[in-house]
Amino acid sequence: MMILAALIIQAGAEEVSNAPAEKTKVEQFLKKIVESQGGGRIVIDQWRPSPIPGLWEVHYFMDVMGKRKPGVVYMAGDKLILGQIIDTATEKNLTVGIIGQPTKIVYGIEDFDLEGRIPRGGPSASLTLIEFSDFQCPFCKQLHETLTTLMAKYPGKVRLYYKHLPLTNMHPLAHSMALATECAREQKAEAFWTLHDDFFARQETGGDSGILAARLKSWAAQNGLNGNQLVDCVQERKTDKRVAADMRDAHTLGITSTPVVIANGEFIGGAQPLEKYERFLNPEAPAAPSSVPSPPPAQPPAVPPAR
Repeated sequence: MMILAALIIQAGAEEVSNAPAEKTKVEQFLKKIVESQGGGRIVIDQWRPSPIPGLWEVHYFMDVMGKRKPGVVYMAGDKLILGQIIDTATEKNLTVGIIGQPTKIVYGIEDFDLEGRIPRGGPSASLTLIEFSDFQCPFCKQLHETLTTLMAKYPGKVRLYYKHLPLTNMHPLAHSMALATECAREQKAEAFWTLHDDFFARQETGGDSGILAARLKSWAAQNGLNGNQLVDCVQERKTDKRVAADMRDAHTLGITSTPVVIANGEFIGGAQPLEKYERFLNPEAPAAPSSVPSPPPAQPPAVPPAR
């Protein structure tokens, strides 16, 4: 005898005559659940019959904080079932037995919105870094210094893409500073990295927008840009679409803190030391211990509260 301990959820009004046709519906529902808890990427892996006749077993994985968390839900008719199948004859939990353990994720560059981004470094570099950062984050400044050293030590071998993740609940000017670098890029492509470096070299930890505007005008005058145009662009949030795209990427991948780097597809969280990146360029370099604790493993989805 088998017991299905589950919560049944209405997933639609159509009968499941062909399981793959329901893939998008289930994927969208699971994504909604995960997004209600802060983000993560959901991918349906496979459909197959469950031990209970008429019940589909839907395998998926959820990407959160550099870990791939596998999971299983069940589909019967127009109902999506979150639960576990227990065989009372053997007292085994059949669902837990088929889920497996979390594994590390390898990301592809196609997983990120890099449209219009100007990378720093060699176009044929052997190490590609995609950095999620915040201009007012002290650990991001520390990582900036590390990556600057890395690129100077291995010229032409490292390519860096910068993506914005301003943590506005802690850093009141971070979003405006992100907008400013993109506004500077609109005037002069290379100005993005120039202002990026200036923000980290003279990191602003306060929240005075007037001081930021004055700083931008002064910086623009020194770098051949129109200061009034730069400040107006920030105040009118003209580059918000680009910053929002970066934040959306972070949300999709479950990234909620800074800094985070995706190094040749590998998730690296925190301001890690130089050796953490050198191992990609010099396999014989000794591995460095992490300077920050690893993120906790992702939890399985829970149903969002009814509204």
